[in-house]
Amino acid sequence: MPSAITRTRFLVAAGAAGAVAARPAALRAQTRRPLTIGYVPSTLFAPVFVAAEKGYLREAGFDATLTPIVAGADSMSLVAQGQIDVAAAALSAAFYNAVNRGLDVRYVASTAYQPRTGRPSALLIRQDLYDAGLRIGGLRGKKIGWIGNAGAVSGYYVARILRPAGIRLSDIEPVNIPNPEQQSALEHKAVDALFTSAPFSEEFAEKKLATIVGSPPAGIAGSGLFFGPSLLHAHEQGVAAMSAFRKAAGEIAGAGYFAGASLEACAKYTKQPLDMIKASPRYEVKPDLRVDSGTLEDMQREFLAEKILTYAPALDEARLIARF
Repeated sequence: MPSAITRTRFLVAAGAAGAVAARPAALRAQTRRPLTIGYVPSTLFAPVFVAAEKGYLREAGFDATLTPIVAGADSMSLVAQGQIDVAAAALSAAFYNAVNRGLDVRYVASTAYQPRTGRPSALLIRQDLYDAGLRIGGLRGKKIGWIGNAGAVSGYYVARILRPAGIRLSDIEPVNIPNPEQQSALEHKAVDALFTSAPFSEEFAEKKLATIVGSPPAGIAGSGLFFGPSLLHAHEQGVAAMSAFRKAAGEIAGAGYFAGASLEACAKYTKQPLDMIKASPRYEVKPDLRVDSGTLEDMQREFLAEKILTYAPALDEARLIARF
């Protein structure tokens, strides 16, 4: 009899222990919260794609939904109003204006830095003009195309490339040209120069439509992650989301970028062929996804000087950045 009682008690205790062990996983599944991420389809946001595809966001307690957005500037009002939780996009005049207006959006991470080798983003001069001798110093008064308006990150990058030549954005004629229209713009001589990114920059150079003449300075970053109110006011969840993004960033900061799963994640969300992504110049990723404060401040100064931003005084870093 004693042995039977002991065995029964053991089985009951074991069953209870199993139920307790299973409960946290079940609770995590039940309490996993939705996380909506709007993203620009570019390898600039590789840490986001890898965090989603490898389950790091799920491990952090989120059911993530990724939705492509046309332009980063468009996402600022969406994230500030809580229509999306995270925007994977570029810095822009729209962000500074949103913060100046008191909207609830902050810059929390820089996802990609301009590399020391390779030119994933580049300024090209139309081939016939280049052959005739046109160089960066002669672009004053010329038409230069890029995606977005003068307040887009591409406009800032063009400003950084032209700065050593003493040319300002107000000295050129900017033209908004989406990626699908850029080849036609070069072929029909609608622009004199073009700022774009790989693989388009390399494709235009190979086709002898234009020649690469410059790129943004190495070590600067104008793209990253923006949090809206749902994460800004739920610190633990903001930390959890950033931990997932940093885990992915740590994996792809080095050779892990070329691992099959990483490349497949980028191909899935950018809709670019895997081989093309593998062959294109890559951006540098910091494992801690640190914010490039220097670029954040310099872009604001540039846009204020050019009257693209019209408020005063300049916003300080404390109003622009949130750290998790």
